[in-house]
Amino acid sequence: MKLSAGTLLALLFFSVFSMQAQEAPAREEIFIAPYAETLFYSPEGLSYGGGLSLGYGSGTALGLRLLYAGDPEGHGALEILVFYRFYLGAQGVRSGPFIQLMGGPVLFVYESLATLREGVGTLSAGLLAGWRIPLQEAWYVEPSLRAGYPYIAGLSVSFGRRL
Repeated sequence: MKLSAGTLLALLFFSVFSMQAQEAPAREEIFIAPYAETLFYSPEGLSYGGGLSLGYGSGTALGLRLLYAGDPEGHGALEILVFYRFYLGAQGVRSGPFIQLMGGPVLFVYESLATLREGVGTLSAGLLAGWRIPLQEAWYVEPSLRAGYPYIAGLSVSFGRRL
């Protein structure tokens, strides 16, 4: 079987073209980020605290968010939230604006973690809007604003690393 020069060039062209179209899928990522937050968990006004976020995925992510926040009068709240995050950019993005749905238990404390308030806790649910700003290859900062129940509103900033 003899191939013409035109057929040979066409086969070469299409084989190179098809190899370039087969890109490796984007690697899913694990991220970890300590954060500081202020929100309305206190009966006296604002609560201040810190926590840790752990997540998995790029484009969309699932994770766990832990927070302890208190006020100067000794009122506090311990949150253990599960979250689902999706970025508003193209599929597989790892930075830019995002929306995060969160929910889980919150335990109310008085004076210390060892002294639980009456009623102990409730369920917390909310929506967080933020922006991941890349700093270097794996580091980032995320300012965010959230709203939900029972805290009404909160403002946080995290500094994290993609693994």
